[in-house]
Amino acid sequence: MCAPHHEGWEEIHNVPKGFLDISLFRRIIDGLVADDCRFDHIIFQWLGDPSLHPDLPELLNITADKMGSRVGYLRVDTNAIRLPPERMDGILAAARPEVPLLVVFTLDAHTAETYAKVKGQDALERVRRNIRYLIRRRKELSVPLNIQLQFVVQPGNEHEAGDFLQYWSDLLGCQGGDLWHDELMFKRLSIGGGAVGQAAADRLYEKTMKDFDIKAGKKGGVEVNVWESRPWQDDDEHDGGRSACPGLWITPVIRHDGQLMMCCADLRGELSLGSLADHGFRELWEGEQATTKRMQHLSGRFEGVCEGCGGINWYETTPSMVSTTRERAKALGL
Repeated sequence: MCAPHHEGWEEIHNVPKGFLDISLFRRIIDGLVADDCRFDHIIFQWLGDPSLHPDLPELLNITADKMGSRVGYLRVDTNAIRLPPERMDGILAAARPEVPLLVVFTLDAHTAETYAKVKGQDALERVRRNIRYLIRRRKELSVPLNIQLQFVVQPGNEHEAGDFLQYWSDLLGCQGGDLWHDELMFKRLSIGGGAVGQAAADRLYEKTMKDFDIKAGKKGGVEVNVWESRPWQDDDEHDGGRSACPGLWITPVIRHDGQLMMCCADLRGELSLGSLADHGFRELWEGEQATTKRMQHLSGRFEGVCEGCGGINWYETTPSMVSTTRERAKALGL
C-alpha cells in the first residue's frame, strides 16, 4: 500500500528509512522528563505505520512509565494491516488507566473493492478482523483503550461514507461501554499543503457530509466527528492572508533518527533543529533557530518550505504563544 515500502525505497525525502532505536528513545524520553516537558498527547506515527516497528508495545510502555503525569494520552495511528491478534495483545497490555491510549485506524472504505482502489491492495477483511479482535478483547479484559476509526473522503470512496458510519457505529455501539470513548472521524483529504486540487477536495467533502447527513454528535453511543474547518489557511482557491502557522509552536516531530523538527507538515525535514541524541528538547525548541523561524512568521515572512505551504488550519496560534515568542526573542537578542 505504501509506495516507499512496497517499491523498496531506501530513503524517504533523502532520509534513510529506519526504526527508532529503543536506547535512543529511552534517552529522548529521559530528556523530556529532565526538561519538565508536558504535552497534550504523543502520537506514534509519522511517515510510516508504527505497526511495522517490532517493539511498538515497549515504546508505549516506556512512555507511559516515564511521561505518565506529563501527557494527556498516547495515540497510535495505523492501518491495522500488520496487527494480528498477538500484536494487538501487546498494544492492549500497554494501556493503563493513568495514561489513556487512543488507537486510530485509517480505513477510508466500506467495501473490499473500494478499499483496494483507495489503498492499493485488498486487505479490508484482514483489517476488519484485526480491529474486531481488539474491540472484543478490550471488552473481555476491561482495558482502558479508546478507538477512533477514520474515513478520509476522496474521489472513489465518497459514496460509501454512509455505510461506513452505519457499520462501525453499530459494531462499536454493541461492543462499547462507559469505560471507553470511541469515535468515528470523517476527514477532508489534504493535498500538498493546499496545492492544486485542495479546494475541489473540500467541496467533495462538504457535499458528502450533506448527502449522507453526517454531523458531529452521538450515534449509537459513539462520537461522530467531522472536520469543520479547511485543512489549510490558504489553498489553490483561497488567499485570505497567511497568519503565523501554529505548527511551529505545537506540532514538534521527533524523527526515527532522533532529529527534532518544527512542523508535522514539513515532510522534507527542512525545519530540523538538531538531534535529541546530543541536545535537550528545550535547548532546541526554545533556541535561536526555532525562535527566529517563529519571528519570521509573526512578521509575515514565509520562506523555504513554509512558502509553498498554506499553513495548517486545525490549530490556532494564540496570543500567549505570540507574546512568549517575542519575550524569548528579546532574551536571545534577536
